[in-house]
Amino acid sequence: MHFNPMQGRILAYLSAGGETEKTFDEIVSFFGTSKSTVSNSLNYLISQKLVDYKTISGKRKRYFYLTENLPEVYARQQLEVVRLLKELSYKTITLQSSRQKELNRIMHGWIGFANHFEQMLEELLRENREGHP
Repeated sequence: MHFNPMQGRILAYLSAGGETEKTFDEIVSFFGTSKSTVSNSLNYLISQKLVDYKTISGKRKRYFYLTENLPEVYARQQLEVVRLLKELSYKTITLQSSRQKELNRIMHGWIGFANHFEQMLEELLRENREGHP
């Protein structure tokens, strides 16, 4: 996944910080960084549906926690990478000279692997959405 350092630290902190929910002030205090840095990082993680928050009745603070979406978001990003690999491999093969047989053979192997990986990952995501183990 592509996170800036603070986003990665926040994910790690929320996953290993003891309690499952942390307030904004607890996060800022733990990292000793600016509020804007933490706010921007949390907003990005929320937009990616990796972190969410709740408020507790009678309290004005937001409590941030990890969602269950991390594996699916990660898998979808890997699908994008595999699809890009396939696209670039196809383009390279079409631009290669037919004299580049060994390279073309290797790239066809990459494409075959990518196709298989893509199918398996899509099936896993489909099963996950349908609630199957």
